[in-house]
Amino acid sequence: MLPDAECVKIVIEILRDVGVGDFRVVINHRKILDGIFELCGVPPEKFRTICSSIDKLDKTFWDDVRAEMIDEKGVSPEIADAIGTHIQLSGKPTDVIATLKAKEDFMSNSNARSGLESVELMFKYCELMGIDSSLLIFNLSLARGLDYYTGVIFEAILIRKSS
Repeated sequence: MLPDAECVKIVIEILRDVGVGDFRVVINHRKILDGIFELCGVPPEKFRTICSSIDKLDKTFWDDVRAEMIDEKGVSPEIADAIGTHIQLSGKPTDVIATLKAKEDFMSNSNARSGLESVELMFKYCELMGIDSSLLIFNLSLARGLDYYTGVIFEAILIRKSS
């Protein structure tokens, strides 16, 4: 997780140096998503396609993503609703980690637990590197439908452009 934390630090340094404005780095972990899908009853062969639906949440509303999962991807409304209850968690990393650790069903899943342990370690490395935690958001809806994402997923988002 050290290289991932270093990448986050580099992204932050570059964006600050360039002066793009107010930004945040949004972070999730692919194993957490896989664990959520397992908990919700998504068939393994549909994990990637469901990820590509969830990935649209930063561009559209939950109802649209839910409809896509049901109508186009073939999951039941119950599975889609279960996914929705999990992936809407977002915020300060320490708060999201505490919330997830308190969820017995989440922690009982090996993928979810492993992903959480990894991302928690990465956040600790970020802290040790002096990264301002107010720049980090742990968002369970950050997903990518591409198969090469197997660990940490992160992206920088612009909150407000500099003048």
